Amino acid sequence: MNKCPACGYNLKKPYNLSPEISKLLKERSTRTRRYLNKIASEITRHVPSETRLNYFQFLYGLKNIEDNVIDWAIEQFFQSKHYLHGKGFPYLRSIAQNRNKNIDKIKENERRLLGSPPPVIETENKEK
Repeated sequence: MNKCPACGYNLKKPYNLSPEISKLLKERSTRTRRYLNKIASEITRHVPSETRLNYFQFLYGLKNIEDNVIDWAIEQFFQSKHYLHGKGFPYLRSIAQNRNKNIDKIKENERRLLGSPPPVIETENKEK
């Protein structure tokens, strides 16, 4: 098996990590970049087994996911302090990937739960 079925990472291809990480980060918005750097420093500080290679693989796995989904996943991960329980980049990646897969159904369920706004009814003003 040469490619990861989840993210498409090629195990046989040699990667130069620093430019690849920079390239993947430049594709993101400033806010998402800041979130990614903050959570990466927390994970590498609290989970000793996580390395730059793991960080690169994490970013590579998220390359097709929108920034708002990544921001949401990082906020959930950070608020729950999963990094203090030894959960690293693969756990965070799975949170983001699952949210991305389910986002359409989540929106549909929220719409069903909350309902929709009432329709706008235009009335004619009769002036005499």
